[in-house]
Amino acid sequence: MNERNTNANRLWWMAVVAALLFAAAGAVPVAALEWPSNNNTFIIPANGMRTHGDNFGSSANFSYNGNASYYFMMLNGTQGMNAIHITNQTTDSDGGIYENQPASGTFYVSSTGGHTGDDNVLLLIAVAGDDTDVSDFRINLAVSGYNWAPLPGATAPTWTNITHYNYTYYNTSTLNREFDAADYLQISGGDAIQDWKFAPLNDYPVYGGQDMENEDEFHLILVDLNVGAISSTFGHSTDLDNGGMAKVQYTITSDLSQNAKVAFNAYVFNRDAPQAKGTVHWLNRLYADGESSTGSSGFSV
Repeated sequence: MNERNTNANRLWWMAVVAALLFAAAGAVPVAALEWPSNNNTFIIPANGMRTHGDNFGSSANFSYNGNASYYFMMLNGTQGMNAIHITNQTTDSDGGIYENQPASGTFYVSSTGGHTGDDNVLLLIAVAGDDTDVSDFRINLAVSGYNWAPLPGATAPTWTNITHYNYTYYNTSTLNREFDAADYLQISGGDAIQDWKFAPLNDYPVYGGQDMENEDEFHLILVDLNVGAISSTFGHSTDLDNGGMAKVQYTITSDLSQNAKVAFNAYVFNRDAPQAKGTVHWLNRLYADGESSTGSSGFSV
């Protein structure tokens, strides 16, 4: 073969290789978009501005930011993680880690904090799995519990007797609606996809024992439950329905694959708490793979 043909073949192969590399580069998926901050950030719940009925007026926005968002301000290490828990029974305020739960069930959001009344509970639903799990996800939430107009110092309303308390503050249905893939948190025109939840620490796990190196990709739905949580430190909490906890009944109405995981995390907002007024500052503690599970609580399907 003469030198001209050799050079021609070399150029032809170089062109083929270049084309293959270009095609491969074009096939690389676009990186998932994460929320820009794990704290010190404003987030709008999927159900937007809350409504409260007679106790709160026709429309009340606890965030006071003008756009129905809540300010997540969790800047002090693990502060705020000791007071809020997820539990499956009203006799256990500290809760625990509940894994492999059924597609329909009940859990409670409890408070053990020194301020006796948390004004509002928010629920973060995290969904991971194959494309069908994520794109067809649907869940119905039915919530009940106590709610009240915010009081100074993040306190529960004054106690008189159980009949008066339940008549005035207990709400059998603070929320009853379905949420789906259209409700995922959006960032830069697409779904926020990440392996961490909003917390005072970076890269904080979404569920108990999570391997943070496996890069689980969760889509997120933030829901305003329109209900408060009365602390176990409140003198009459044991006399209240469900111990003053927020009761969450969930039903996942979409089919889930064996690869799917749905995790629930709780946050609370307080309008007038001394530590952090007008913010979401409290949440359930979790742990990553290899860390201590002490004090953790979480719920996953």
